[in-house]
This record gives sequence, C-alpha cells and structure tokens, in this order.
Amino acid sequence: MSSWIKQELYGGAITTVIPKTFLDASMLRQVPDTQEVFVNSRRTDEPTSDNLGFNESIIVDLLQRVDETDDRKALEVHLEEVTSLDESSGHTIVTYNQQDNWQSCVAVETAYKWGKESLKETVVLCLGLLRLAEFETDVLISVLVPISSDDEAEHSAMEHAATTKSSEALPPRVVAAYGLLQDMMKAFKVEDPSLFA
Repeated sequence: MSSWIKQELYGGAITTVIPKTFLDASMLRQVPDTQEVFVNSRRTDEPTSDNLGFNESIIVDLLQRVDETDDRKALEVHLEEVTSLDESSGHTIVTYNQQDNWQSCVAVETAYKWGKESLKETVVLCLGLLRLAEFETDVLISVLVPISSDDEAEHSAMEHAATTKSSEALPPRVVAAYGLLQDMMKAFKVEDPSLFA
C-alpha cells in the first residue's frame, strides 16, 4: 500500500486510495456522473514495485441498491450486469471474500470487443461491493485486468485458476490487482453525506 495515494472521488465527497501511476480518465473522455474511472498511465519501461502491469483500470460506481438482502447475491447481481454490458460469454468466480461491511471477488470472463468474436479477450474482474443502506446505494469498485493471449504463462495461469476455482493459482498481476481492490475498500470513506441527498 506504500505506492498508493489518497484519492478524492466525486468532488471530495468520498475518499479512498489508488496507485499514484493511475490517471483520471475524465481528463481523456466523458465519464458518467455516477462513475469515477482511472487508467494505468505507467509506461512499459518504468520499473514496478507493486506487481501491477500497464493496462489495468479502476471504476468506482454509485448504483441504486439492489433489492437483495443477501450481500453475496447482491454482488452476483452486479457482476451479472457488468459482464452482460461487456457482451461476455459468461464468467467464473475464482475467489470470494466477505468482510464486516463489504465483500469482494475475483471473476474471469471472456469479453467481446464491439460484440465481435474475432476480438475476444480474457478479462479478470476484481470486484468489491460496499452496501450503503442509509443512502440506498451500492458502491461497486472494479479493478479490471485484461489478460493478453500473447503472455502464455499469465493466460495459462488464469485459465487454470478459473478451471480449479483456486485463488492460489492466480497470476501475480491479478493477486496485486485484488490486493489493490481490498486496500481501496478498506480506505473507502464517505466524507460528505450530502452527495447522496
């Protein structure tokens, strides 16, 4: 967590941590009001101490609370929605963790860019859900890790992890992304509740 920095979200109404090499995507493109999006801006010649690569991204999304009392089922509802938006051919949850007030998972999916089978890619979703009942809001944090088919070792390790549903088989970059997600969830703080008014 030493390479993470405190990050204000939604005009400072929420804070968490992100890697210092991640850039606010709203400087590059339009982002919906309910989202904060960050992209890894690290160059390939930069040394890494956090085990992340060069193409991860982070999405923080404020969503209407789903009508589900079981938190794991609520996470699965959100995961289903995310993968359907990616035009995924399905997903596999590799690992799941429940904390006192949030839960997280690592899921792997095959997504199709622009709906084209020829442009399919494997994407790992490190997904965290914090349910803010008092604001009728679900906070969904995603750390997305595209797995290149050119990197045979990482691709093979991810396929093995998905098949065996074993977090011990996850590639180091995915372990680092999941660690980042968990640090973001632990550091998440609502600074100004009027955001939800």
